[in-house]
Amino acid sequence: MTNRANKKIVLSNSRTQFSKENSFQMNAIILAAGFGTRLYPLTKFKPKALLEIGDKTLLDHLIEKLEASPVIKKIVLVTNSRFALDFMEWAKKRVSCARKPLQIIENDVYEPEKRLGAVQDLRLGIQAGQDYPDGYVVLCGDNYFDYPLTHFIDLYCVGHKDHAFVGLYDVKDKSIASQYGVVEVDHASRITDFQEKPENPKSTRVSIGVYYIPNKFQLRVLEYLEIENLNPDKIGDFFAWLNTKETLHGVDFDGAWFDIGSIESYEGARRHFDKRAPECISREDRKNA
Repeated sequence: MTNRANKKIVLSNSRTQFSKENSFQMNAIILAAGFGTRLYPLTKFKPKALLEIGDKTLLDHLIEKLEASPVIKKIVLVTNSRFALDFMEWAKKRVSCARKPLQIIENDVYEPEKRLGAVQDLRLGIQAGQDYPDGYVVLCGDNYFDYPLTHFIDLYCVGHKDHAFVGLYDVKDKSIASQYGVVEVDHASRITDFQEKPENPKSTRVSIGVYYIPNKFQLRVLEYLEIENLNPDKIGDFFAWLNTKETLHGVDFDGAWFDIGSIESYEGARRHFDKRAPECISREDRKNA
């Protein structure tokens, strides 16, 4: 199948089948089409999501968290064409232990200057395949965090066909918060304000690139891109806009969180992992052991 400017490859040797008793199904979309220019030279010839933390790539850590949820039906990875072969080689190496089907979509972009933008990549991820899940978990591929995704997915998102959810983290410093999407919530955790990289943030609670949208919100993606013709570059801009149209709820993530946007943050994530690895194994790792 070819959608506008994309190709796909499906790699699946899933060891566990989705239970027919689970009526609510989600696809997971991992946005990994960036070129990682701020991490050069580490990402000059390697995609950022394939940088290693411990003995696993960033992508492995994310996918193992997704695989722990029984409601995830399929994982869709959106990449640029420069690094598509790298992801395909990575996927082939783990196909024997994969617990969910994986679909790789490339967007036919080879140079950073010609990137489509994260919202266009989200659109490609939604359009992948012909299945119609109840909703989509959307992850930025350069994230590392301790919080179990099963808590976010199974405890908050499951069953919601009218509301979206956003993963949040308190960075406790407004100067740091100004680098991200800053969120305010009410007593019921409903997001009352969402501003992308404000100069004077109102809070220190930020969006961390973990989202859930119900199926019907894919029409909002089209509205954002095709009708209002808004900036497709940053996924945070889309969710800030979406908050003016629909109901969004925030979910606080505890533990550590690292946005792998610089060499310093990458090294920080590696140090954190090396420090905690001897002490504990995550719930997802236990299930995969």
